[in-house]
Amino acid sequence: MYYLNKIVGWALSPLGIMFLGLGFAGLMSVVGKRRNDKIGPRLVAASKWIVGGILVLTWIMGCGITTRFVGVPLEESWEIEGRPHGDISGLPDADAIVVLGGGIGLHKKCGVPEMFGAADRVWQGAKLYKAGKAPVVAISGPEVMNSTAPLLRDFGVPEEVMRGFSEARNTEEESKMIYASLSSCGDGSKPRILLVTSAWHMSRSKLLFERAGFEVVPAPTDFEMNYVLEQPIRVEDFFPSADAFMRNSYAVKEWVGNVGYRLLRR
Repeated sequence: MYYLNKIVGWALSPLGIMFLGLGFAGLMSVVGKRRNDKIGPRLVAASKWIVGGILVLTWIMGCGITTRFVGVPLEESWEIEGRPHGDISGLPDADAIVVLGGGIGLHKKCGVPEMFGAADRVWQGAKLYKAGKAPVVAISGPEVMNSTAPLLRDFGVPEEVMRGFSEARNTEEESKMIYASLSSCGDGSKPRILLVTSAWHMSRSKLLFERAGFEVVPAPTDFEMNYVLEQPIRVEDFFPSADAFMRNSYAVKEWVGNVGYRLLRR
């Protein structure tokens, strides 16, 4: 199922649609040119329309203005009192803090952690622990004890309270592995966790961790989609850029994942 999810997710992503669409259009054009009936010219004409549609879609998905429509709504549910980050003092105590991977990795050539755009997650987890919200910090991601753990230590979180989960390949596997480890926490009732991840990733993450068996209290951070609302609309927002294309691709992936997991109800 993991590989099927990856294939379907890629096929429905802007980049996947672009490559698959261009390939299909090219095949239509070749077949159309080889036919000597009325259908041939129609296939060639249809292939040109498909190429044109893909170019338009790629342009739209590469524009900063598009983030306001596909990215920002993913984060709106997690604003507290109209503010993106809120105050962690308003969050309840829990059995564990779960910090999802994706914000930090291990730079193997240097042997040191490499912080990415979502490294806010690690800082958020440290703040929650130091505020006394939970006695355990579960962290996930590749080489997590050599990447996320050192940064948490620098933030003042002792290593003995950390539990690392490096084997999980996606959020669904993370939720199941972490539940198997933390289900004994608490008084035997459903374990409560403070779930830390990027705000745009929270809806799908919350769904999967609830299905795994947790009581989930969202503790979102990294409101990078919402950040565009703080900037004035500029002319360049209507022209494609690599940064906007990547950000919008993340947003589309989340929408596809949200819909897919709710339809499958696994």
